[in-house]
Amino acid sequence: MAERPIDPDYPGWRRNLVFIWIGVFVGLLGANFVFPFIPFYIQELGVTDTSRVSFYTGLTASATGLSLTLTAPIWGALADRFGRKQMFLRALIGAGVLIGVMGIAQAVWQLVLLRFLMGAFAGTMGAAAALVAATTPRAKVGYSLGILQTGVFSANMLGPVIGGGVAASLGLRESFIFCAALYAMAAVLVFFFVGEPGREHPAVPGEAEGPREASGSIFDNLKTVASERQIVVMLGLLFCLWLSTTFVRPVMPLSIDDFARHVDGTAAREDRVHVEVPGYTGDLREEAATGIVFGVIGLTSTIAALSLAPLGQRIGYRNAVTGAAIVAGVLYIPLFVAGSYITFLLFFGAVGLFQGAMVPGTNALIAASTPDGKQGSAFGLASSMQSMALLVGPLAGGLVGGFLGINAVYLIIGLVLIGAGVAGRALIREPELFAGQMASRRRRQAAG
Repeated sequence: MAERPIDPDYPGWRRNLVFIWIGVFVGLLGANFVFPFIPFYIQELGVTDTSRVSFYTGLTASATGLSLTLTAPIWGALADRFGRKQMFLRALIGAGVLIGVMGIAQAVWQLVLLRFLMGAFAGTMGAAAALVAATTPRAKVGYSLGILQTGVFSANMLGPVIGGGVAASLGLRESFIFCAALYAMAAVLVFFFVGEPGREHPAVPGEAEGPREASGSIFDNLKTVASERQIVVMLGLLFCLWLSTTFVRPVMPLSIDDFARHVDGTAAREDRVHVEVPGYTGDLREEAATGIVFGVIGLTSTIAALSLAPLGQRIGYRNAVTGAAIVAGVLYIPLFVAGSYITFLLFFGAVGLFQGAMVPGTNALIAASTPDGKQGSAFGLASSMQSMALLVGPLAGGLVGGFLGINAVYLIIGLVLIGAGVAGRALIREPELFAGQMASRRRRQAAG
């Protein structure tokens, strides 16, 4: 069948991508905006014992992960029936309202309940990925999802910095209200500037009038997606990829603490990390040293996400994703024996360079392998995998670090990634769309 022209089928897809990116950036900026300061807010709600603060901090995170894991597939299937734009708006509005209400909470149990409800009604990234996959020409899906992922990395980098400034200037409670206002502005932009072909636009000439949407029930849609072995394998791979970030997160600050030493003239608790690189020699506070590591990971991951589409078109998305997983796994292993902060920083920067390609690449494979009209169901399940990793990863990483030592965490997750990459290479086939793009590229190169 001849390929249909891009513009008549997907009017305004570039504009859509811009405003969906803004929605994702604001949505995840909000998560990183206030939630790093949840322990301080719990103290403000009357919990003063350190162990109880730690317990309630973990409980609030687990509550969100649990509810999102359970509800994301349902929201995704509803998106296939009633529209993906509506589900994206629901995620932005739901998260914004609940974050705003958190700012007036009077007891810690109310905060835990609100965090659970937020997981049930939010799910910004899954809704955005489904909307992009449904409103972008399939030939541009890999590129678009890579661009979308840069919104995630940017929000992860900037959220704590901006949130810390707002909290210091306005106060903790006020920062929740400020964050809710950001969500409201993003929802307004999405409502007015994002379209969904097949719902707001006329049918393509020669096609039946009306929306080009699936008409199955919620569970039929989920069953259809889950029956595709290719998608099931990629969902498993996606879980391993997200697990690789959440598994090591609890122990990274502890590893940096091992590199720190007490510097004369500072307070007893202000140990410093010595840094000596060309052009700079000095001692950083542990908090600053930790922030630099996360910032470098965010930067290299963003670069990788932008490079994904040309790399996928050159060597294939399956090869790009599984190769990145294997290399990232190999790079985790030296962290097992890293002897200095600079070595630790450089290897994590390299890990971020390959991790940054894995998630958008896997999402592109899922989008290209999903039956038409089922994108919401597929990305609902993908969001559930991410939430499950957020739920399981920190706990599992903490247990491994407690029983086997901190460095063992890096060795184990490295082996998990290598295994996932090898299994993915054996079980995943390159979608016909991407295989066709690779063949066309080779023909052009041969002709040139």
